[in-house]
Amino acid sequence: MSDPTEYCADRGWACVPLLEATGNERVAAIGGWLSEKPLTLALIILVAWVANRILRRLIKRSGERMMVKADQIGEAMPNRFRREESSGRAAARGEAISTVARSIATAVVVVGAAAAILSELGVSLAALFASAGVIGIALGFGAQNLVRDMLAGWFIVVEDRYGVGDTIDAGAPAVGVVERITLRSTRLRDINGIVWHVDNGEVVRVGNKTQNWSRAVIDVVVTPQTDVDLACQLLEQVGLDMREDPEWAPHLSDDPPNVLGVYSMDPMGVTLRVHQDTEPSSQFAVEREYRKRVLAAFEAAGIMQTSITQMTMMGQQRTGPGSAPTPASPSQNPDR
Repeated sequence: MSDPTEYCADRGWACVPLLEATGNERVAAIGGWLSEKPLTLALIILVAWVANRILRRLIKRSGERMMVKADQIGEAMPNRFRREESSGRAAARGEAISTVARSIATAVVVVGAAAAILSELGVSLAALFASAGVIGIALGFGAQNLVRDMLAGWFIVVEDRYGVGDTIDAGAPAVGVVERITLRSTRLRDINGIVWHVDNGEVVRVGNKTQNWSRAVIDVVVTPQTDVDLACQLLEQVGLDMREDPEWAPHLSDDPPNVLGVYSMDPMGVTLRVHQDTEPSSQFAVEREYRKRVLAAFEAAGIMQTSITQMTMMGQQRTGPGSAPTPASPSQNPDR
C-alpha cells in the first residue's frame, strides 16, 4: 500500500482516513474527490439553506412580535406598527414589510453562497467582481428610474402613506381608489372607472382622503332672508338623528356634528357649513344621506334654498323692466 500522505496529495481531505481505514486506493481516491468538490459544494448549499430558513423565521417572528406588543411599548413604537385598524390593514402592511425583508435576506444568502461556490470551483472573484462592476455601472444608468421607483415603493409601504382601499390624490387626473401597491408602481381606479398606473417614483406628493378617519363636509346654500339660527339648529339635529339611526351610526365617529354656521355670503345666497367625522371611506355616502335629510328638514320647516331660477328672478327684479342690464363681472363671465 502506498504512503497515505504521498498518495492522497491534492486528492481531498477524506482520502487519507479512507485509505488508512480500508487500504483500498480506489475507494480512497473516490472519497477524496467527493470530499474535495461535490461534498464541499453540497455543504455550502446546506449551510446557505439552513441560514436562509433561520433568517426568514427570525424576521417573521420579529415582525409578529412588534405588531403584538406595539400597544405595550407606547409612544416609542411608531403608529404604523399598531394593530388599530379594524379592516386588518396594519396586519397586511406588517406582512408586506416582513415579506420584503425576508426576500432581501434570501438574496443576501444566495449571493454569499454563490460567491463561495465559485471560489471553490477556482473562479477568480476579483475578476468577476470587476466585470460585474462595469456591467452594473452600465445597467445603473438605464435602471436608475427602476431603482428610484422601488425605493419610493418601499417607503410608501413602511411609512403607510396609503394602502389598498384608500382614496388618494396622486396628482390630477390620477385620483381614485387604490387597488394594488407594489414596490414598482401603484394602481388606482377613478370615479369614471379608469385605471391609472402610477410609478412610485413619480408620486411627489399624495393626499390620502381615507386614512384612519374621514370627514364629511356639507355646504347648504339658503336665501338671505332665512333664519340662520333655525337653519343651524336643523343642521345639527339632522346629524344627531343620523347618529341614532342603526343603519348610519356605524359609519360615524364618536364626535357629534360640528356646525360652523355661516361659511360665506355671495350673490348665490348664504352658505352654511357642517362637519361630520366618519369612518374611513364613509364620508361620501354620509354626505349624500346628510344632504337628503337636510333637504327634507328644511322643506318641513319652510326654509327655502337658493336655486338657479331664484337667482335669475332676483337679478331681473334688481334690473327692472326697461333698465340697462348690469355688466357681468369677470367672475360671472361664463367664458372664463
